[in-house]
Amino acid sequence: MKKVGILILLLTSFQAFSQSSFDEQTGAWTANSTWNGSNAPGTTGLKNINITINGTVTRTGSLDFDQNANITINNNTDDSDTLIVTGDLIFKNNTVLTIRGSSILIILGNLESNNNINVSSSGKLVVVGSASTGNNTNISNSGDFYILGTNNLGTGGGSNYAGTTPGDAQDLVDNDQALADYLVNDLGVVNSTLPIELKSFSASIFNNNINLDWITAKEENFSHFELERSLDQKNWEQIGIVQGLGESNSDVYYDFTDENAPFGKLYYRLKSVDIDATFEYSPVLSIEKGFEGNLRIMPNPAQNASNLKIYVPAKFKENIDYVGLFDLSGVKIQEFRNFDTQSSLQIEKELKAGMYILKVNHNSLQENIRIIIQ
Repeated sequence: MKKVGILILLLTSFQAFSQSSFDEQTGAWTANSTWNGSNAPGTTGLKNINITINGTVTRTGSLDFDQNANITINNNTDDSDTLIVTGDLIFKNNTVLTIRGSSILIILGNLESNNNINVSSSGKLVVVGSASTGNNTNISNSGDFYILGTNNLGTGGGSNYAGTTPGDAQDLVDNDQALADYLVNDLGVVNSTLPIELKSFSASIFNNNINLDWITAKEENFSHFELERSLDQKNWEQIGIVQGLGESNSDVYYDFTDENAPFGKLYYRLKSVDIDATFEYSPVLSIEKGFEGNLRIMPNPAQNASNLKIYVPAKFKENIDYVGLFDLSGVKIQEFRNFDTQSSLQIEKELKAGMYILKVNHNSLQENIRIIIQ
């Protein structure tokens, strides 16, 4: 993993105005409600100011720090405090950026620094554009630093850069899939240099199989698609590879059938890979593979509840997350977790004759089955 971290102490002799955002809240940089004191700190020519980021703050546009300014992303709690700048972040004279603990700074534009950047050993700094340093900038490494554009660090006169070279886009995906997914799915970051235009991407279900269809409007020096599936949009599994046409200026139709999809709510995405290994992800699709009324309890009606059996669809090969037996007033009688469908429900309590409800929850699926005890 590419690492950066910087330990620099700033000694200042000026009187600086201090401003901090509210802890564990999400807000816009320019909104007064985001900040203690009810005044947003401005966006350009910032000077003689100490700014502390708590929670998550987004600046839609650029930030320009002029002189004698400190900005600290704090991480006082268990959560990762985050600053997102959708434009450029510019630091000029006597300005210091500090990323504490496991805090995160994401810059969708460029980073220009003429002074110091402090990143803790667990901090994360991602620059989607280019990163450059002016004169007398000091950087040393022990955190997680990624530059997806051009790396021009250490080119200014008197600049000092010590440590491992920051990682690129591939390193980010390899080392921190969750952060890479956040950039793509939540912030809309894509690799615009990839010579492919995805026209559409859709998912449908038939006979308990998930059918994926997509169309490209353009391909140039293109290699292949990797199809990925997830249950939580955090952990992704590759389920197949489809070779691309390679060169095309007209619509090309592709399809893939996921015959082994688990039951529940599913997420799919395409990883489009160029011949030089450059890639980008498609938008994420979601689809639900339900039981469709094929979940049954036998025998039903039953003479007693000592040996009930849950019958699942033929393609269901998993354990059920949760099974609970309730009476009609909603009182829980017994529950089972990670239930093996090859086993019988062993109800310990002797039940009176009447109707009961068996609640089955599995990967966002919920189904209630009525059971009659005679």
